[in-house]
Amino acid sequence: MNRPWGGRALLLLFFSGAAGLAHQVVWTRRLVDVLGASADTFSKVVGAFCVGLALGGAWSALKPAPPKTAWRRVALAEFCVAALGLLALFSIPIADHLRPILGDPALVKWSLPALLVTPPAIAMGLVLPAVLAATPGRRTSVWAYAVNTLGGVVGIAVIVFWGLPAGGLTQSGLLTCAVSFALATAALLIYRFEDAPARTERSEITDVPVELSRTSTNVLAFTSGFLVLGLEVVAQQQFAQVTINSHFSSSTVLAVVLIALGGASLLVAAQRQPPSLRLGLALAAAAWLLQPSTFLWLRPDLQIIPYELAPTAYFTDVVLLAAGTLLPGFFATGLLFPTLLSGAGSAKDVARLLALNGLGGWLGSELTQGIVLPQLGLWRTVLAASAVYTVLLGSQSLGRGRRSPPRGSPAWQTFGVAIMVVVSGLAWIRASHSPQVSPAPGERVIDLAVGREGVVATVSSATNDWRIIFNNTYTLGGSRAQMNQERQAHLPLLLHGHPRAVALLGVATGSTLAGATLSPAVEHIDAFELSPWAARFAEKHFAPFNRNVFRDPRVTVTLEDARWSIAQKPAQYDVVIGDLFLPWRTGEGRLYSQEHFAAVRRALRSDGLFCQWLPLFQLTRPQFATIARTFDSVFTNTFLLRGDFYPDLPIIGLCAFADGRPLSALDWSEISQGAERLRSTPVTDPLVRHAEGVAMCVIGPLPPLSPGPLNTLGNSRLEWDAGRNIVGLRQPWFIGVPAAEYLRDIFRANSNSLPGHLRHAQDSGLFFQTLEIAAKVNAPVLANLRTQISERLPPSLVNDGSADWAQWPGRVKPFAAHSNATEHRR
Repeated sequence: MNRPWGGRALLLLFFSGAAGLAHQVVWTRRLVDVLGASADTFSKVVGAFCVGLALGGAWSALKPAPPKTAWRRVALAEFCVAALGLLALFSIPIADHLRPILGDPALVKWSLPALLVTPPAIAMGLVLPAVLAATPGRRTSVWAYAVNTLGGVVGIAVIVFWGLPAGGLTQSGLLTCAVSFALATAALLIYRFEDAPARTERSEITDVPVELSRTSTNVLAFTSGFLVLGLEVVAQQQFAQVTINSHFSSSTVLAVVLIALGGASLLVAAQRQPPSLRLGLALAAAAWLLQPSTFLWLRPDLQIIPYELAPTAYFTDVVLLAAGTLLPGFFATGLLFPTLLSGAGSAKDVARLLALNGLGGWLGSELTQGIVLPQLGLWRTVLAASAVYTVLLGSQSLGRGRRSPPRGSPAWQTFGVAIMVVVSGLAWIRASHSPQVSPAPGERVIDLAVGREGVVATVSSATNDWRIIFNNTYTLGGSRAQMNQERQAHLPLLLHGHPRAVALLGVATGSTLAGATLSPAVEHIDAFELSPWAARFAEKHFAPFNRNVFRDPRVTVTLEDARWSIAQKPAQYDVVIGDLFLPWRTGEGRLYSQEHFAAVRRALRSDGLFCQWLPLFQLTRPQFATIARTFDSVFTNTFLLRGDFYPDLPIIGLCAFADGRPLSALDWSEISQGAERLRSTPVTDPLVRHAEGVAMCVIGPLPPLSPGPLNTLGNSRLEWDAGRNIVGLRQPWFIGVPAAEYLRDIFRANSNSLPGHLRHAQDSGLFFQTLEIAAKVNAPVLANLRTQISERLPPSLVNDGSADWAQWPGRVKPFAAHSNATEHRR
């Protein structure tokens, strides 16, 4: 590399790589804010980024930068990255202006990534070829590629583990744009002060002997990008089965992948002669052939890495697993493209290879997510990649496309390939029977699918005990929680009084949706579900537990991000019900954001009601306060509703009317009529068949909250805080005694919020909450509390001969005849 600018060029490329990956993270999150968190959105944004890089490389190949002005092109490209990156940060108002122009929401989803991500990515794709045109040398391209890749590792680490959690999306994006502006300034200074003779003396990069024909080189460059990005998609899916599904986990996997690729590039750059392509292909084929067995050996039956581990221990386990299962394969794979770069004859050739590699990466990611993974699954997809490397190795061993004869014995090389084929066949058979989900003891897998969203499975342990599992780590819903889930629809609909149009944000097993259809007044229901496979399994396997709700003509199920969908429906609903969302999972924290709550309010009619259910067993008290504070910043006169009496699995509803009416303004005559109508349906839940049961679930108005942060799309505070807290559980969940005391204090401070004839019923709700806590801790007062059950229950519930008390939402059943009834779990 030419001195004195060679070292500075590498430094610039290092920071350019860091800024590039940081930009990608920021742009992806911002576009997901605008377009929704569906897998298709992620795919479109990543695709727009990869296509942009490929186009930048293609432009550099067609119009290579002259050495005299190469640094000027670098400066202009980095300036464009920074300036266009600023536009991406403000994509929300841009999208607001585009929607009425484009009309079709699907067209908006295609257009916005192409307009806001592809142009700055094109500028990124111009940087490396321009730097190489300015600083040629035999191994310059490989050093540059390696340093640029390792810079990406630093960019990922800084933006994910510090920038976004500390400064939020907008500030992190502005800082990243500032880095790109600084890089543009540095390149301009190099151009300004570099000696003119130094520029004119530069020529082509190298006289390295060309081992392959141009066609073979192009094919290998494309295939290398295709397989690397495809395997990275598979790696993310594999690790999602054994780690917490948060942005921290996925970023750790990506960082390990980039370290392997960058390390391999450094090895190639450090060699006097580039390594043999055949060696790289053989190592890649062998490494990926062994990867499924290695993964399942290190995590037998896909055992989940315990969340209870301290953060250092947890991430150590994740990194060690990645080192054992990803580093060998990606390191071997990472030898191939730098080897091709080392044989490039000019900066123009390097640009061509970069363009083909980027194009292959886009197609590899897209086709793996959409076709290969769903068809082959987690393990056979990896073996298919190994087979491709074996085929490429065989073609090289037979001398196809070569300009010089292969070294060594062709017979031995052919024999080695034959052995690989046999072993691959045996591995394929084994992989066909390897687990892709780890059901609980006694459960069997009924159905399983691998989709863009992850691995979704239906499991069962008994005739009436079915679950839908997402990514092996989270239960979306189960048949034994049917009545509890139906209640999440009954209560808000009864409180509204006369709901006709209803929206459900989340479907899961379909039981909450079924509860909404049981209200005779409801005329239409829009239900939004992010996971297509969850919806299919709910329809296919849970019909006995969701009352065959998918065949109800009043129901429309839309497979899309609920946050995006509800924003397209102004003033259409009487009631909107938000399901339980996992706060640390990437994208779901947005459903607790201020912008989403505002969109829901706009979707309500003037007297509409919004009920957002919260899983206190997945929230700390400060996280609950953040959500409540955010909700209260959009709605006025918020009140709280309990969904059950479980002390260790409580759910609480944040409720408010669009017109701001207080809890005291509820029309209890309408609620009573609604409950009476429910008694003529198959509903047997004691709490919703009478107004007094509904009153038992009413806690009271949300008390004033101390000043504190809100959860917005800009800061994603809840997602980052929940993602950090779940590892090692630094703060306890807001359950048990602390939650019970909080709800008790709200009730006592607002004991007159309900009409006088219902205050006994509301007090009964507090009694059963206390009873459950006493049973949980085995308090001495428990025996005395049990004797009070009959007198504390409202008479209308006690005298309801059609109520099924086995469905009571607590561990302690009200009547002795049902006290040993099968307990229901969420």
